[in-house]
Amino acid sequence: MSGPLARRLRGALLAAVLVGAGLTALSAAPAGAATLALTQYVNPFIGTDNSNSPNPVPGGAGGSTYPGAAVPFGMTQFSPDTPTGSPSGYRYSDTSIEEFSLTHFNGAGCPNNEDLGLLPITGAIGTSPGTGWTGYAGRYTKANESAAPGYYKNKLDNYNTTVELSATKRSGFMKLTYPNTTSARLLVNTGRSATGNRTGSISISGSQLTGAVTGGGFCGSSKTYQIFYVIQFDRAPSGFGTWLGGTVSAGSAGTSGTNSGGYVTFDTSSNTTVQAKVGISFVSLANAQANLTAENPGFDFAATRAAADTSWNTILNRVQVTGGAAADLQKFYTALYHVFQNPNIASDTNGQYRGFDQAIHTATHTVYQNYSGWDIYRSWAALIGLVAPAEASDIAKSMVLDGQQGGLLPKWSHNNNEHFVMTGDPGPIVVGSMYAFGVRGFDTAAALTLMDKSSNGGTAQGQSIRGRQSGYVSRHYVTEDPSDSLEYSASDFAVAQFAKAVGDATKYTTYMQRAQWWQNVFGPDSGYVQPRGSTGTWAWPVVPSSNSGYTEGNPSQYTWMVPYNYQGLINLMGGSKTAVQRLDHHFTQLNGGLTQPYFYIGNEPEHGVPWAYNYAAHPQGTSSAVRRVMNESFTTGAGGEPGNDDLGATSAWYVFAALGMYPATPGADVLALHGPLFPSVSIVRPSGTIQITGTGAGQGAQYVQSLSVNGTSTTKSWIRYGDIAGASTLNYTMGSSPSAWGTNAADVPPSYNDGFTPPPAAPDLGTNLAQGKAATGSAACASSEGAANAVDGSLANNSKFCSTAATKFLQVDLGSAQNVSSFVVKHAGLGGETTGWNTGAFTIQTSTDGSTWTTVASVTGSRASRTYHPIATRSARYVKLNLTTPANDGNGAARIYEFEVYR
Repeated sequence: MSGPLARRLRGALLAAVLVGAGLTALSAAPAGAATLALTQYVNPFIGTDNSNSPNPVPGGAGGSTYPGAAVPFGMTQFSPDTPTGSPSGYRYSDTSIEEFSLTHFNGAGCPNNEDLGLLPITGAIGTSPGTGWTGYAGRYTKANESAAPGYYKNKLDNYNTTVELSATKRSGFMKLTYPNTTSARLLVNTGRSATGNRTGSISISGSQLTGAVTGGGFCGSSKTYQIFYVIQFDRAPSGFGTWLGGTVSAGSAGTSGTNSGGYVTFDTSSNTTVQAKVGISFVSLANAQANLTAENPGFDFAATRAAADTSWNTILNRVQVTGGAAADLQKFYTALYHVFQNPNIASDTNGQYRGFDQAIHTATHTVYQNYSGWDIYRSWAALIGLVAPAEASDIAKSMVLDGQQGGLLPKWSHNNNEHFVMTGDPGPIVVGSMYAFGVRGFDTAAALTLMDKSSNGGTAQGQSIRGRQSGYVSRHYVTEDPSDSLEYSASDFAVAQFAKAVGDATKYTTYMQRAQWWQNVFGPDSGYVQPRGSTGTWAWPVVPSSNSGYTEGNPSQYTWMVPYNYQGLINLMGGSKTAVQRLDHHFTQLNGGLTQPYFYIGNEPEHGVPWAYNYAAHPQGTSSAVRRVMNESFTTGAGGEPGNDDLGATSAWYVFAALGMYPATPGADVLALHGPLFPSVSIVRPSGTIQITGTGAGQGAQYVQSLSVNGTSTTKSWIRYGDIAGASTLNYTMGSSPSAWGTNAADVPPSYNDGFTPPPAAPDLGTNLAQGKAATGSAACASSEGAANAVDGSLANNSKFCSTAATKFLQVDLGSAQNVSSFVVKHAGLGGETTGWNTGAFTIQTSTDGSTWTTVASVTGSRASRTYHPIATRSARYVKLNLTTPANDGNGAARIYEFEVYR
């Protein structure tokens, strides 16, 4: 749909945060259908306030999104800044605006940008804005605020002035409707940004203002950048002036320095509307002028707004989902909108850009900058390759240029500066993932050289990205932080896959061997990824909920961050049954934050964990967990993102979740499947449309019943990108109950075992004879911690047997004499408690009559979270666990989460 009707539909949501009411669901549309009116489903206020996470990462309480005007990947993000809006600039619950600035990040966790602040006011200028800027803030009423893709509108009550914003790729457009007054003014702050006050300049000449501002300081860095700007008004001002520090100079046409700025005054007695266009450039003032001239030559605000809407609607139509509820459509298209906000165009209309060597270069393709590498490698990179392959090609080219000019592929960069934020070496994973999902057209040889250089002493702008590489290579793990060790191994895996794809067998072998070093930080006793000393000793005890010594996570969360070898991880855990139980426990909470032993969707390390169920041949667990997260952690309110969006990372998770697939193995081409939310999805690509049909799909029908890929029925819970690279079909039948689809051992997604001897397969123990049977035991610690909890088949919800009695035991009646040959005991650590409470010594006895007992296993000096006890097959009706040393740290309570008996 296009034209005036489409624009009216797309304008319907402008007045509220929760805009689901009144939206009309789209009817199903076949592949190749006409353009749909999709911007009506975008709510830019989603993610602009705090989520429900109890203990989020710093700066990650909410989505940290901004509601202002931008176009896809635009250089400008023209948006309001409010008093408590850090780190994004804006918080929905605030009701005053300090300025409207030109640059913002979508969801970064540190204060950033907010360069070149503009604020319309009326009346006299008293205190210098250079020292009292916030005193001029405009107050507003929430009912007057609205936003849509490429558009923002508000009214500043204390100035009785309406502000409308729109944007092109490299410019912002401001339409101001003042009251009838001779003192309508616009303040231009050239010395203030989100990270402090720096030098700037302004020159006023008739209806044009020019100058430069200095920004930077991202996440505490001392690095800065310059933005050159040109502001043009649709009429000449009636007065002007500047300020520097505490001094205001009426009639001054220019100034420069820290805490500097200027103002222009308009007489709006007969015409209350003033329009201002702002062009920017990171290269030069001349380029800022050229950008503005090329992209916004006139003063037609309505046309600029319509063009911005069209640009958004066009790119959103790359993925047409139909048949869903209005709220689901709103969450989906808002997430897709956020995916396309970063990285940002860094080159000017003449092709010039400032490189990572601080020199000016010229490119024939669009150059992008701003990469939140640690965040975006997990799903964003694959998604952008899948739905925006042309842009992704230029993004990959840009990253290689960054490496050639600055030394290495970018890690976490802001404009043309590398800031080294977060851990690991994510650049190779981002490039490798895009390549795995079909992105070509960049220099692959140069990319591989840069990847290899990072592991061999290379630096970016004079600093190593892999600062712990020497210890990692000598010990085969990182001692300082086990999560960093996993990050290095994850990057090595991506390098290996990329090397193999481009034909370098030697590098493939080297990096696959290093990738398998993940096993060196998996504690065999604790059952968790945990710290390890330089001599090989393991830290003890392990507290699964403690984030001490980990980067934005804890042992419970990081243990699952081995997505390229879940098979090996599951075998080390003791097999699929234990893995499923641990996953069920892990999903007790969905956004647990840093200090709970549960899933945390609000931060990236765990984004792929729901699909670990697929690798354990239990895809219904994935389907259930994914749908719970989508419904409970993502909403249509201002707090509707579970954590900061991190330049589209969290939103990319939601998009993939709704499509029914996820790139579970960063750096590889594997898509784990769980079934779509919508009955019909069309991913429109140059190589052909991917048509996903979900018969019966929707809320309450999250389980796959059957699947055919390109007309062939399959029970595999995964595909490769190559299966859908061209025109292709995925036809699902969805239902409200789990099915047998994907539950065979042969159905699981691939794990990669090259480079080492994998852990032996865990024995298939069969049916747990004790589950659900009558259990008795010594006096329980509490009424909710009785013996039955140890035979309920669950680790979740603190389901354990606990006893502090003088003689501690747990006894199970199997109901009849059975042949038994092994036992598994699951101790406190698997329930998310400290491993210091794992049982220290115990015996296992069997009996046929309940009175004569034979000891079949005796354990002392144990501290393991899971113990396995095979015996010679014998007949038994009763089994007893005698707990002689209840904990390995001296604690007096015995805690048993599961006591399992096998034939």
